Amino acid sequence: MIRYLVPFSVMETWLRRYAPADSDELDMPYPHYLALIRRFLECVPVDEAWYLQSYPGVAGAIAGGVFRSAAHHFLALGYFEKRLPFAADRTDLRQPIPFADIRAATAIHPVRGGLRVRMSMAGWMDILRHLLGSVPVDEGWYRQTYPGVDKAIDSGAFVSAAAHFVQHGYGECRWPFAMAVEEAWYLDRYPDVARAMTEGAAHSAEEHFWQIGYREGRFPASRPAA
Repeated sequence: MIRYLVPFSVMETWLRRYAPADSDELDMPYPHYLALIRRFLECVPVDEAWYLQSYPGVAGAIAGGVFRSAAHHFLALGYFEKRLPFAADRTDLRQPIPFADIRAATAIHPVRGGLRVRMSMAGWMDILRHLLGSVPVDEGWYRQTYPGVDKAIDSGAFVSAAAHFVQHGYGECRWPFAMAVEEAWYLDRYPDVARAMTEGAAHSAEEHFWQIGYREGRFPASRPAA
């Protein structure tokens, strides 16, 4: 399963559907709000073996066909049930912000037919930064790929690649880690890119994805179910 992080440009466009013109106030259905949070949890690694051992009821639900995997359960329910994706004593990964903390910062209002979330764009961005904190950032790859960031870290402007990614990198549509692009799949999925290559406007699917495709919300590879 690939780890994919929705680009900032796509997220911003999505959010604007829930903000009146010239307003920074968001008003969206609660299920849509949960779906948005899940998009940023997709990059959080789930230790399959540890999760199933820690939560045996989930293993039974998977065996019964209710869920496909531990990762599927974590995204669908586990995170919102205060379950951890991996052991609390892991030092190589950072646990996502508890949903209770997000919930406490979210104004939820009952309306006819369900619930709606109302908050400022700044409020959402604050929550987003907390969610981004659990996205694994490949320190070496990030610094090598973005030499300007590497220099900024060396100068002391940022303490790490992860810090830069949370504060600026995500908003600049930078990737936190390397992602292999499936050439054949990408060209089949996006025939306009195949035409661009035929016309010489692009040299490869990988080049297109890194330079243009990611910002446009394209996927680099097929996404098997979790």
